[in-house]
Amino acid sequence: MTNDTRSYCLVQKLESTLKHAVRLITLGHFGMEVMNPKWNRIYGHVLGEPGSTFWSGPIDRGGKPYFCPKGWKRYSLKVADNEAEFDRLWGTWHIVYHGTKGEFVGAILQSGLKVSTSGCYLKRPSVYVSPSIEYCAHPRYSRIWQKPGSGKYHQLVFQCRVNPRVVSNKNVHPETLLRDKTVLIDPNFTNKELEWVIPSANREDEYITDDIVCYGLTIRSSDEHPDKLSSSHWWSVSHCWP
Repeated sequence: MTNDTRSYCLVQKLESTLKHAVRLITLGHFGMEVMNPKWNRIYGHVLGEPGSTFWSGPIDRGGKPYFCPKGWKRYSLKVADNEAEFDRLWGTWHIVYHGTKGEFVGAILQSGLKVSTSGCYLKRPSVYVSPSIEYCAHPRYSRIWQKPGSGKYHQLVFQCRVNPRVVSNKNVHPETLLRDKTVLIDPNFTNKELEWVIPSANREDEYITDDIVCYGLTIRSSDEHPDKLSSSHWWSVSHCWP
């Protein structure tokens, strides 16, 4: 089997899995025409894991580090006609994540991320994002589903690009979930940089569409409850859990 054939089979498998997820995990209602399966990815835990993408260490994205989202599958959204257009529009933007409930996916795909008007760091309507997928995976942000009859658990987090122009030291803040502040949430980041508060351009805006683009649905599926995963070790000393 050639590499091209393997890639095609992997894309077909991921596309089929997403359709199954939409039908059975209740991810909201949206058409598959919004998807771009060419860029679907399975992110492995180690180098050489069959059928997966993996790298160690950070990749630079607009001057900010991007780490492999180990253990997650990305279902790519169609936000550009081709790779060149995507790179031209958002290639130098930072990669961040936004956890959400599955039933909100359709609305987010249609309108963008909705601003919040309350929160620890809010001075104006804003959207919270994080460079850490593990921080966004906390059930406070990413609702846990269990598919009937399968026993599997699922979580969803949006993968996004954010305009570097709207990111500064003034809107990068510490985590707000830990009871025990000595625990490190994600070894790739300090706890002091986990909440990015992206303000709307205008106070009247209900959604942010110009400075944040959602370009991937990342889903984590596991046989055991997500709080048993090693990357979720910090949940037990956090607020809002169990």
